Amino acid sequence: MNKVLIISTNAKATEAYRKAVSTLGSECEVAKSIEEMQQILRNRPFNGLILDVLTAVRAPHKDKPTIQRFSEIYPTFRARWDEKNRKIRGMVLGRSLDKADPLGAFLEMFCRHRPARVCRVTPRYRIHFNVLLSRDANCAEAQAEKTVTLDISRGGCFLISNQDWQGTKTAWVRFRDIPRIPPVQVEIRHFCAWGHAMQVPGIDVEFQQMDPLHLETICRHFPISTATDL
Repeated sequence: MNKVLIISTNAKATEAYRKAVSTLGSECEVAKSIEEMQQILRNRPFNGLILDVLTAVRAPHKDKPTIQRFSEIYPTFRARWDEKNRKIRGMVLGRSLDKADPLGAFLEMFCRHRPARVCRVTPRYRIHFNVLLSRDANCAEAQAEKTVTLDISRGGCFLISNQDWQGTKTAWVRFRDIPRIPPVQVEIRHFCAWGHAMQVPGIDVEFQQMDPLHLETICRHFPISTATDL
């Protein structure tokens, strides 16, 4: 069964979202702050997020990058409770939804067939490795996409890409800056297509079966001063 996290400080809106999610056959939990959202997502698996728009707008400036980052990791429905008409309105950035039932469309299109996940947070570093990105394990330079990492952690990285990765689960990455490391298999956790949102296009990936020595070689390049929370 789908399970989504509602992030809302508005009691009436929260109750409306709760009832709607239950009626649509899904489960939910509620986070009443961005700090609580982070704690919950780090400990329990979810298929997606329902983010109350007013809660996001009124969040402290320091919390907005965190909201953005989690919205890139999980499918996120930006919800608004229309008290006058007793309706839930909302959208997923860059995608159209059924106007009559946008929440139901979100749960069906974005959450039902997506594995629930826990957000294993490790420090990310704004460092740009030159890499070759390929669907083929050999990661040959002639066929691979030449790109860079937008950020990187011990567990994975975000790779800028203009390719269509929708539905693709696995890829391979070769670090050109560290030639002694063979192609690394990665699992695609999130795909952001060009033009679908005001975000850098590409894929968020998790390293798979990486030799610990190779991982440590990569980590030696991490400048501590550029670490971020996510």
